[in-house]
Amino acid sequence: MYEDTEKFVDLDFEQRVRQRAYDLWEKDGRQGGRETDYWFEALRMELDSRERPDAEA
Repeated sequence: MYEDTEKFVDLDFEQRVRQRAYDLWEKDGRQGGRETDYWFEALRMELDSRERPDAEA
């Protein structure tokens, strides 16, 4: 699946963002048309957790 992915890409981080975005979408009632909103919110949350590993998500 990731054969052509650049070596510097953190696939674990990407998967965590993907899962968090999915969880946000589920929690919000599976609303359509807001994929970008969920993705960027999940990305922000994951980046925050990198900066403050002891913070709750």
